[in-house]
Amino acid sequence: MTVVARSGSTPHRRTAAVPSLVGGGSGLARPGAVSLAHRGVLFLDEAPEFSKGALEALRQPLEHGRIQLNRSGGGTVYPARTQLVLAANPCPCAKPAGDAHCECSPLARRRYLGRLSGPLLDRIDVQVQLNPVRAAELMATNGDVEPSATVAARVAAARQAAATRWADLGRRLNAEVDGPHLRRPPWRLPARVTVELRGRLDSGSLSARGFDRVIRMAWTIADLDGRDRPDRDDVREALQLRTGEAT
Repeated sequence: MTVVARSGSTPHRRTAAVPSLVGGGSGLARPGAVSLAHRGVLFLDEAPEFSKGALEALRQPLEHGRIQLNRSGGGTVYPARTQLVLAANPCPCAKPAGDAHCECSPLARRRYLGRLSGPLLDRIDVQVQLNPVRAAELMATNGDVEPSATVAARVAAARQAAATRWADLGRRLNAEVDGPHLRRPPWRLPARVTVELRGRLDSGSLSARGFDRVIRMAWTIADLDGRDRPDRDDVREALQLRTGEAT
């Protein structure tokens, strides 16, 4: 979360195979896009157009921040802590008007979005559905938009707060902190703050991995607001950003 990109990568969906994304090749494996974008951003445009195998190969680096590759010439581990951004149309025809003018069959839509598996999406912190752009929005002036410099300063302050907080653990970002540390004193959030989140976990609508990821997101939201600890509203906002549902 809130990563300032030092490097970036945008693989082409038509030609990106598993080795180009996560690394590989004959002999000693070479790094792929996910390692070349370490400490930066890896953007996959029209993500369902990538092969399912290539997308599933991203699960290991998303979970551990590194990728281990074993080949006949030996094994190696490359760093792969990147901010992954996926963009996807709701269906293959991608009509600008949205679902109202979709020409795809229900089966085609299921197959298309089915390439984004549940285990992969469980490792994605923010899932946002965007509506078609209206003319008034497209032509609007940017007078009320917050300047990029202001946003950058707030992000830098939030990153510094996280780095200071987790320095004893050897971590710099909220996203790097292991779940057990977040669930133990002194960092464990009070029950009144996580009541909705615990309800989602108990009902089975949220995984244990998702639970920890929402908590990390809540810490980031609090940091961006300049507060020391997340409150109940921060957890609610993080949960809504993950699920797209109001809490």
